[in-house]
Amino acid sequence: MLRRLNRCGVVCLLRWLAVLAFTLIVPFKQSFARDADARQLAEKLRAATVRIETPTDLSSGVIVSSNGLILSVAHGVTAADRAVTVYLHDGRSFKGRVSFRNTQLDVAGIQIAAGPQGRLPDPIALQGDTSGPAVHEQRPIVFACGYPARESSGQSPVLRMGRIEAQDKNAIRTSCVLTAGDSGGPLVNSAGRLIGLHRRIGVGRQVNVHIPVNVVRTAVSRHVELTAPDGHALSSAQFNPTPSEQVSRELRLRTAYFYSSSEVESFLAGTWLTPSLVTTKLSELPTEIVALTCGRSRETAVGFSQVAVDRQRDLVFVRLHESSDMSVPPIGTPDAAALSVGSIVFSDPRASIGIVARTDHQESAVTPRLGVELQLRSGNIFIEKVNPLGAASDAELLPGDRLMKIADADLANLNDVASALSNYQPGDLVVLDVERDEQLFRRIGRLTFSANRLLQRANFLVGRAGELSRRRTGFSGVIQHDANLSPPQMGGPLVNSHGQWVGVNIARRGRESVLAIPADTVARVLKSLTR
Repeated sequence: MLRRLNRCGVVCLLRWLAVLAFTLIVPFKQSFARDADARQLAEKLRAATVRIETPTDLSSGVIVSSNGLILSVAHGVTAADRAVTVYLHDGRSFKGRVSFRNTQLDVAGIQIAAGPQGRLPDPIALQGDTSGPAVHEQRPIVFACGYPARESSGQSPVLRMGRIEAQDKNAIRTSCVLTAGDSGGPLVNSAGRLIGLHRRIGVGRQVNVHIPVNVVRTAVSRHVELTAPDGHALSSAQFNPTPSEQVSRELRLRTAYFYSSSEVESFLAGTWLTPSLVTTKLSELPTEIVALTCGRSRETAVGFSQVAVDRQRDLVFVRLHESSDMSVPPIGTPDAAALSVGSIVFSDPRASIGIVARTDHQESAVTPRLGVELQLRSGNIFIEKVNPLGAASDAELLPGDRLMKIADADLANLNDVASALSNYQPGDLVVLDVERDEQLFRRIGRLTFSANRLLQRANFLVGRAGELSRRRTGFSGVIQHDANLSPPQMGGPLVNSHGQWVGVNIARRGRESVLAIPADTVARVLKSLTR
């Protein structure tokens, strides 16, 4: 009898383990398939998306025929723009001819030829009739691609993922976040078919307007005959990624929060590395004397001390005075193939979803603004004027102050000032030592962008969908994705669709862009700084 019971127990245990294995393996296989579909689509879409450069404007377009016909928007090229320069995703450039402009429907055609530069990418086929409202009842996922105008020509395009929010016969509105320079770029469905061209960005993230493919077909038919879909469509027509339990658990256990004594809510996120070690965004951690704590909630948060700083990557590592009372997943090394352009990623405990637009991305450095007019007199540097909204104004410096040091670097001439600031970016906090009335003062100010740069159209529009991080430039080797995160969520973890920690979100760069430091870089930096 006892043996029979033991046998039954073993059988039940084996059945339970089989069910458990199935519940774990099936979501993993599904997430792998979703990632593979998205990566395949991303490769095809990015290759067919082009930048169009005229003497007066920058816009995007999409190759729709094997002989080099590009569709874009009419407002991206003027009547005088007979010839344009077209850039491909791999940096190659071609001379293009504007073959037609339909200003009423806002559609333009540009013709290029492969010539000696090599074979052109495969075209994107237009979707069939989408005029029926039933096509978009379920808010399907769609993908957008384009070239932000703030970036120089020759860089790769930026991929985005979203849903169709509304549609009529004249417009499609999606949550694929557009920015200046995207106009004319492609909007495709999950089968890789062109369903629209980007036309206009709105105030919010959900207000991105595209020209429907039926309108595009009408405009094109008056000038050129496009062939029917040619079999290049992808197999996944029901792409709908959702976070697995592994993803949710990793985000929940990996996310830390920073609190100040003056605020009820957390002001910044962080990433747990060990039960007592957390990393976050350096430029957003207050330097003034306030009571700061860190934990998974205000009730469990404790004090901490700084361990190491990586100013170039804007990372700070802190050690908690008491170890976390919850487990922290070990720092693994994800397979390099598990994160590439088109990979699905998740951030914050709500599992905000995004798609990887770039890996190993270089976000160009920018010269920061100290906000003063300086004069060299008898080997000493004096402040002649303090401009508003600069680091000097933030640090409460005054005309007549003698500027002695920047970040502990001695200053003998104006070149020393430029040299000291060259290690910083707009948004960084900098320590300034001054002499006033024969007394020494140490002040801290936040460096800023120049006003002229912020008022440029491309830069002015990047923040139209919400607040940007104050430090958002000068990053190298970073991941770029489009998850809907706010600046206070920077410092938190980035997780792939397999539930692996793959990075630390470091900057809300633009409407369509969040930057993240790769996990292996974080681990390498920590090892070198604490050696």
